[in-house]
Order: sequence, then structure tokens, then C-alpha cells
Amino acid sequence: MSDDEADLELLELLRETLGLGKKRAQDEVSTDTGVLRDAEYIYTNAIDVSVDMYGSKGAAASIYSTMQDRAYSTQTWSQHELHPTLGDGLTEVDMVNFIFTMDLLNFSFWSEFSDEERFQVDYRGKRWTGYNSLVACLRRALEENIPVTTPKFWIERSCSDGVLRHVFRSATNEEMPLLDKRIAILREAGEILAESFGDPDSGLGDERTAVNHDRGIVDNGDATADADPNNASTERPQPQHSTSEEPTADVTSTGADAYFSIAGDVQQQTEALATAGETHADVIPQSAGAGLDSPGVRRKSMEPEFSVVRLIEKADHSAGKLVNLLAKHFLSFRDETRFDGKRVRFLKRAQIFVADLWAAFNGTSYGAFGDIDHLTMFAAREGVCGNERMADSGQDYRVPQMLRSLGVLVYSPPLNYAINSLKEIPSGHSWEVQLRGCSIWYDLR
Repeated sequence: MSDDEADLELLELLRETLGLGKKRAQDEVSTDTGVLRDAEYIYTNAIDVSVDMYGSKGAAASIYSTMQDRAYSTQTWSQHELHPTLGDGLTEVDMVNFIFTMDLLNFSFWSEFSDEERFQVDYRGKRWTGYNSLVACLRRALEENIPVTTPKFWIERSCSDGVLRHVFRSATNEEMPLLDKRIAILREAGEILAESFGDPDSGLGDERTAVNHDRGIVDNGDATADADPNNASTERPQPQHSTSEEPTADVTSTGADAYFSIAGDVQQQTEALATAGETHADVIPQSAGAGLDSPGVRRKSMEPEFSVVRLIEKADHSAGKLVNLLAKHFLSFRDETRFDGKRVRFLKRAQIFVADLWAAFNGTSYGAFGDIDHLTMFAAREGVCGNERMADSGQDYRVPQMLRSLGVLVYSPPLNYAINSLKEIPSGHSWEVQLRGCSIWYDLR
């Protein structure tokens, strides 16, 4: 930031202090995430990354053509072979909790090991890596009747570290990357949801919460949301974690990135299901029994939990507000850093959660957002590294890599050397911030 350039955040604070501007209520949450504004600031002040005008036009035409040819839409999300659907026997609340858990833990699957030795998950007769390995772990756990996608389970005594290590167990000698961090994030999120969005009536609120399926309106019978007192609540059905039915289409999306970045060109093509109707043991092994009701005994499904639903209700069908609520309450969703003396926000996984809801529910019910078009592309974080080494590192890093190959992003000689030399760029480094900001700004030009 130059000396003669105004700091908008400081200016707004000065206006509020002097009573010259509208003072926001302490608990009021904006619908503006600020991501686009910060991306423009990064693009304007970047010295190591630039956006090529001619490359941008060619890439835009290619991306649009690819999306048209592959018929990408919100329905594509449910056609991914691992994504859960209502057809799998899940309720809408189950779906919400699954997606929240999935996006809470969806980060950094980088491994130093070879493709054969890296963390992999056996599920449905196949081995899964990266983002797919996470989804496979969650689905496998539900089939084993471990309610890993139910937030209140994360803070129960029965949910020991041993149980969670069993849930995320590997088919190789390498455990899931950053597993201890992921377990800690689950615990923290469970506490926050219970404290800020839990049932205020000592266990009675969950049974009173309901969804009007016909109208697609969420009604909440407790005092934590702005519910209409004239709307009668009905009892929610018991969630069923059955996964006997499988998605019918063979699609390559690995999350909401496919809808807001460069569609299928950013994602690797996955194979069709090798085996239909594959079943798994419905008992929890003795080795993972620590903390469960009884080792080797089938665990019953938990009662429905609506804490994440209450969080969504607070957003009032605003995608931007829900993103900000996630960033406000959960440190793991607070994806921001500093660049050139200014705080900048990316909020990648918070936006992915909102986009996944929108796609999974096809823009209805819990996925109905009036400002969904305000979301931005989800640019990488947690460090960026060279081309070949990051080719199978999960969803992170893919967008800048692809935009560079399409001639959109142009790097300075020092950055170009670092990338070509496969050098890791630490999280929060100026290069990483420029790569992320310019990627977002290109997408929204």
C-alpha cells in the first residue's frame, strides 16, 4: 500500500468512531465477504504475478466450451461416485452434516511418498487418494455405524482419538496427512456448534426443529434463530445412514471447485465404480473399540442434530453471510492473511461449503441462496509447489497451475524459477498471496 493511498478499513473505523457512518450492530453479519475487493487489491499491487489479457480471452473461451460440452450444473455434484445423496437413505439434515464435516476437513493431502506408498483408503473395491480419500473415509464410517458426521459425536467420550484414527485409517503405512490437526479441528468445531448453535432447551430443541419441504423454507422452533412463531414444528425423521444405493452417473467433479473455477479441466478423471453393491463389515473391529459402547458391537445411529442447520438459518439464505458466519465462528474457516500491509481474505473452504450446499440441494432447501453468484473461485492455499510434484496433491494448488498452463498467469523470473525448481512456497508468503489473488481476479473479470 502506498503512503498516499487510503486504508478503507481504517477509514470506516474512523467514520464509526466519529458517528459519521452507520454503526453496525455487534452481532450483525455482513453479506459482503470482501474476497473480490481484496483480490482486486492484490492484483493491482502484485509484482510477481500478472494476468495476461490475450491468454485470458483464449482460456475463457476454452473453459466455457468445456463446461457446455460436459453439461456442468448443480446436478453434477450428486453424480460424483462418492458424494452422498438423499437417494442413499440420508435425510436433508444428514446431508447438511455430511457436507459440513467433509468441507471442515478438506485441506492439504500433500504427501512426500510415491503414489503407491502415500495415504490411500480402501472403499468399494478401490483405493482412493486426495479429496476422494476423505469422502471415502466418511462414507465407510457411516456404513460401519460410526456417526462421524454428527457434530455432537465429536465431543462425546465415546469419540476417542482411537475411534477417529480407525475412521481415517489408511491402506498403506502412511496415515492421513495432518490427522492430529484434523481431529483437533473436529473437536473444536463440535464445541463451537454446541455452544453457539446447540439446543438451548436441554435436549428438547432438536425434536422441535423442522423443515417445510414443500416450501423449501427452514423453520426453527427454538430461540436461537429468527423463526416465525406461527409456524408449527413437526418431529424430524430419524436419520438413516444407509448407502446401499450408489450414484448412477460417472462424473469427475471432486467438489464445488468444478462449478466456479475451470470445470473438469481442473479435476482428474476418475474411474467408474469397479464393483456395485460392495458391502463392508457392520461391526467395529476390536482394535478400534476404545471409547465405543462395546468393542465389536454395532453402534446405533445417533439422534438427529441440527446445530449446523441453525448456523445455516442465521444466514437468511445469503451465501455471503453464511461464509462470513463460518469465518466468524470457526478459526479453521478463517482463511485470511496480510499482503502489502493490508489484511486480505480468501475464505476458500467457507465458500466451498456454501457452494457444496447449493449444488447438493440443487439450489433449494438448505442450498437456496439469493446471492450465490457472489462467491468467487477457490484459489489454493497451504503452500504452493512446482508443477509435477503437485499434480496429485488434492484440490489445493490446481487452479494457479492450470491458469499458468493456459497462459493466463505470468510469473516474474524469481517466482518462475522457484516453481520450475519444485521449491515449496510457504503458506502466507507474498508469492502465494499473489497467486491466489490474481487467480480469483481473473475468474471474475
